[in-house]
Amino acid sequence: MMNLLPPKYKADLLLEETKRLVIILGSLFFISLLSFSLILFSIKIYLTSQVNAQKEFLDLQTQKKETPEMGQLENEAKAINKKLSKLDNFYQKQISLSEIMEKINKAIPSGVYLNSFAYSKADSKINFSGYSPTREALVQFRKNLEEIFQQKVEVPPANWVKAANVDFTGVNFKINK
Repeated sequence: MMNLLPPKYKADLLLEETKRLVIILGSLFFISLLSFSLILFSIKIYLTSQVNAQKEFLDLQTQKKETPEMGQLENEAKAINKKLSKLDNFYQKQISLSEIMEKINKAIPSGVYLNSFAYSKADSKINFSGYSPTREALVQFRKNLEEIFQQKVEVPPANWVKAANVDFTGVNFKINK
């Protein structure tokens, strides 16, 4: 198709089309700018309300803390927590002799029994004596104790002399805290 319009009309049409395009793009830019500014304004309002709410919350907390009863209760709670912490540390460091006796009882093979048991708190050592029908039962007892307590069990050489009816004494080992 051929355009038979004179060049002046062609230029006018091109100018008119450019004006429409500028108006449309300008209005789109203006609307986008207006939307962006409204979004920023709503964010500002939201943040301002959140900051005010946090300020009021902080004011209420400081007012509660400033009352003399709350301060006294807080100090009492801290003192009790210190005492409980010390008590917990004390109990954590203690050795339960009932648990130790239970473990020793599990380590005793059949036929072996204990005559005496002593615990030294100062160096955390256990010392006992007893009777074993055979030397092998005494060896098994020592191995069981070493396995359970993960410590070297000291048996005096005099206890190994007899092959049967062994009265052992001075068997000792150290307990880990």
